[in-house]
Amino acid sequence: MCSRTYDEHILPDIEALCRDHPDYFFMKDNAPCHRSALTATNLFRRGITTINWPPYSPNINILKHVWNWIKNYIQEHYWEARYNAQSIPYKRLRQIIWEAWNAVPNMYIEDLYMSWWRRMQAVIDAKGGPTKY
Repeated sequence: MCSRTYDEHILPDIEALCRDHPDYFFMKDNAPCHRSALTATNLFRRGITTINWPPYSPNINILKHVWNWIKNYIQEHYWEARYNAQSIPYKRLRQIIWEAWNAVPNMYIEDLYMSWWRRMQAVIDAKGGPTKY
């Protein structure tokens, strides 16, 4: 995804969420569309407060686990996403993603949240190297 597409399609939703929840922060990793100058400008212009995240740290990023769960769910339940994703119209893709997001079990997210300190300790013990998570 390029920065322009990210600004057009993703940042408006993030901006609305942050406006409704001023105590929220937006966590970005080192994806190209996250670290571009255009995105930095647009995040600032929209008043979105960000948290910079170290690269390659999925074991400490709860959302990476959730996105992986969603990806697997979509591949299991939507053949067109698995075999011909490029042909899915944008509106349908948004619908598929929202359906997958709503299917994520609350207990899965709670378990990730409750294991966060344990995962962080594993990263510390591994001196930043790989962990079982």
